[in-house]
Amino acid sequence: MERRTTKTAVLLPMVMAAGMIIAMMILGGCAIQYGAPILSEKGITFKVHVPGAKQVAIVGSFNNWDRQKNLMSGPEGDGWWSITLPLSPGRHEYLFLIDGTIWHLDPHGTGMTDDGFGGKNSVLYL
Repeated sequence: MERRTTKTAVLLPMVMAAGMIIAMMILGGCAIQYGAPILSEKGITFKVHVPGAKQVAIVGSFNNWDRQKNLMSGPEGDGWWSITLPLSPGRHEYLFLIDGTIWHLDPHGTGMTDDGFGGKNSVLYL
């Protein structure tokens, strides 16, 4: 029993470090940057800078949390992804989904709320 515990104690940090390295490689080793949501006559434009991402979506209460419904356009030459959505007035919860597996809050939303699963959702009030 002691031998198994020792292997786990050695392997777990190695697996965690490998996961962090892979995530950094996927995201281009750069911190994710966000543009504040912009209101226009066409709707709300969301922007996120994720160099190295293959796909970015905005997923939320406005699209029934559908991971494929609101795929963002991009990346533009420098890694920015964007989408303009015709959202109705009210309260909208959402997250950015990067490459189908990595969820990110929008620090420029008008708030945050518990998601009911131990995490947080961004909130935008219009």
